[in-house]
Amino acid sequence: MNDIFSYHIKNNIITNKISKSLFKLRELNSNELLSLYNQSFLSLFKFVFKYSKFYKNLYQLHGISHSTIKDISDLKKLPIINKKDVRSNFHLINHGLKCTQSIGYTSGTTGSPLNVYRSYFNVLTEQAHLRNYRSSYNYQLGNPLLSIRGALDKNSTYRLNKSSNILYISSSNINSNTIDFYYNLIKKFSPIAVEAFPSLLYKFCFELKKKGFLLNIPISFTSSEMLYDFQRDFIEPFLQTKIHDWYGNGERTIGLVQNKHNQYYPLPLYSINEFYPSHVISTSLTNKSFPLIRYQVDDIVNLNSSDFLINIVSPDIHSIQGRAGVNIDLKDGSSVACIDHAFKGIPFLEMAQVHQYSLNAPLEIKLVISSGFNDTHLKILQTKFSNMVGKDTDFFINYSTLEDLTYSHSQKFSLVIKHFS
Repeated sequence: MNDIFSYHIKNNIITNKISKSLFKLRELNSNELLSLYNQSFLSLFKFVFKYSKFYKNLYQLHGISHSTIKDISDLKKLPIINKKDVRSNFHLINHGLKCTQSIGYTSGTTGSPLNVYRSYFNVLTEQAHLRNYRSSYNYQLGNPLLSIRGALDKNSTYRLNKSSNILYISSSNINSNTIDFYYNLIKKFSPIAVEAFPSLLYKFCFELKKKGFLLNIPISFTSSEMLYDFQRDFIEPFLQTKIHDWYGNGERTIGLVQNKHNQYYPLPLYSINEFYPSHVISTSLTNKSFPLIRYQVDDIVNLNSSDFLINIVSPDIHSIQGRAGVNIDLKDGSSVACIDHAFKGIPFLEMAQVHQYSLNAPLEIKLVISSGFNDTHLKILQTKFSNMVGKDTDFFINYSTLEDLTYSHSQKFSLVIKHFS
């Protein structure tokens, strides 16, 4: 999508209105906010019971009627769903005109990738939450922003979106040979903030340090991966910055962000979260077009409290064991994140996993496909993958089954498996 069009479609008068309504939530106390959560949940339940074939059949199968759910405390009476359920009932869950929706992709770094529909309201609400969150740390829309989030492939160096005042740099091209160019480019741009995956920001700072280059970027917004203490401890003093982390998922069913004390708290009226020792059960409140109710998220959020109602509004979060990004290392010293982009949108592709055996050995791509996958789809995948890792990186394809893929001891899936340290 054209950058300027994408920018304005997300930032308009409707976004401003949503942003103002969300800002007012800060003035509410816990009881008042919980009351709004209760109203939103009941509205969502009544909606899906009336309009969603999937949820109506599911709830009736479990003996749930309109009278079963009286308030938010009854949420746990509803059955839990997972990625397999969503994938199998994709079209039954969706409600609304596809022409007014966009498709969101999960990363697949801790499980098989999943596509979900996002309503226009959902996109704008997400943007409003993002704007409010960033403005609370003195970043205003239109301020110069550096983006290091894997948006550009190996064939691109950088892109400046003048309309949004965002400088995108190609994370897969950051290495000792290119860092001089990026340093001068960024110094001239003078960003007051950077948005990045933690691993990419760490890599970027590491390359700068090796050359003795110093930059001052006061605000750093990280997301999409686990932010480790060792990364924060290195990045913050090096860039003279303060990191603010956003934990969420591609399904947009959970949103936890950090305050100035690095403590995570939920975005208000974004979702209802139930925290368990081995996973989170989340209910999105912002996307009636593709409602996900009591949806299992296989990441671990450690809390100091087990009170369900308190944890909806103000959970005392101790730590998050979420998705840890795994990059592909290249011979030129650079690394490639977000390799899942190479597999997004490929028809009849069920699963993929990349195995790296050494810096010099060809990469092995294991593909799990279904009937209908053909040479055209394969060529598209190969082109996208080659664009990300560069033409100097060899790789080969192995068609596999789910059982052929590698999982951790806790049965977590990683898109990239490294066989060397």
